[in-house]
Amino acid sequence: MRVAIAGGITGGHLFPALAVAQALQARGHAVLYLGARHGIEGRVALPVPYALLEMSGLRSTRRTPWSVALTLWRARREARQQLQAFGAEVMFTTGGYASVPIAMGFLRLSQRLVLLEPDALPGKANRWLARRAMRICVNFEEAAQAFGGTQTVRTGLPVRPEVYLPEVAPADARDHFGLKRDKFCVLVVGGSQGAQALNEAVLNTVQYLPSGDLQWLHLTGEAHYQLVRSTADRLGLNGNYHPRAFLAGREMGLAYRAADVVIGRGGAGSLTEFALNGLPMILIPYPHAAGGHQRYNCTALARRGAAEVIEQAALSPQRLAEMLLALRDCPQRRAQMRAAGQAWAIPNAAERIAQLLEEVGQCIHPQASV
Repeated sequence: MRVAIAGGITGGHLFPALAVAQALQARGHAVLYLGARHGIEGRVALPVPYALLEMSGLRSTRRTPWSVALTLWRARREARQQLQAFGAEVMFTTGGYASVPIAMGFLRLSQRLVLLEPDALPGKANRWLARRAMRICVNFEEAAQAFGGTQTVRTGLPVRPEVYLPEVAPADARDHFGLKRDKFCVLVVGGSQGAQALNEAVLNTVQYLPSGDLQWLHLTGEAHYQLVRSTADRLGLNGNYHPRAFLAGREMGLAYRAADVVIGRGGAGSLTEFALNGLPMILIPYPHAAGGHQRYNCTALARRGAAEVIEQAALSPQRLAEMLLALRDCPQRRAQMRAAGQAWAIPNAAERIAQLLEEVGQCIHPQASV
């Protein structure tokens, strides 16, 4: 079977696409990933065959409708040419605006389109493409309800295999980062959006708390690292405070193993990684995320008992410190949150989707379910 895969611009769309691509390759299928030249896929080494299309400016508010339409038409035409040359039989997309012209190009050739919706609230691209899809894979049950339940299958969201390392002892993971083995560890993951506000809140909380109460592994984002580092040095936040710009691959998995609790935003990919690793979550949804989807994601996990949520407008050092110390002092609550997150996460999501794509490719219609 020959499967074309689309979805990129951000890691939240790219990494699930690559995980499914590699699962398909392991089953002996040919894959072709299609993305955008200006997305993250244009800046990282891709482990599968790929073609990158010109799509810059598709979401720009500074361009005229005619110029946006021309870019869309060109991207769709180029996608169709790539898909024809590859001989694509099935198309799988992970959402985002970059998937639209590629899916449109494919639908001129075949109707075997399968979507993946990572978020609790479906995005515009997937809502538009849903009427043409044979199946819609969802991460949150709430998304299935938004699609009306038809053609939906709850597969979960594929994550990078290197970020799930249950075989690594937490003590060994802490040694890797120079953390104390016996001190409660807070991991902070700012994400690519709104990291500055989260960084400031964390620095204020570290300063507010007595220095020996907690230890911190703080992923600041590359753009903010120097400012955070210099601020921490100026405030004398050393010993129990460990800022890092970012972590890649296996190091991210080690960070999850080292942590007792995680503070993060509400992107679907990060939340799925947190839950899979059994981390109790304190979530601060990015208030300017498209359609408010991060708030929906965070609320969905809070309803399941896996997370506590603070709106950014209500965030203060006192509030964050109180929540952290309460979790530190209540192992039973942490265990409940850990179990709730792991009960929701699906570890073999990539394999589930690969099997679904095989069934679609063989014209075997799997039963829709959530």
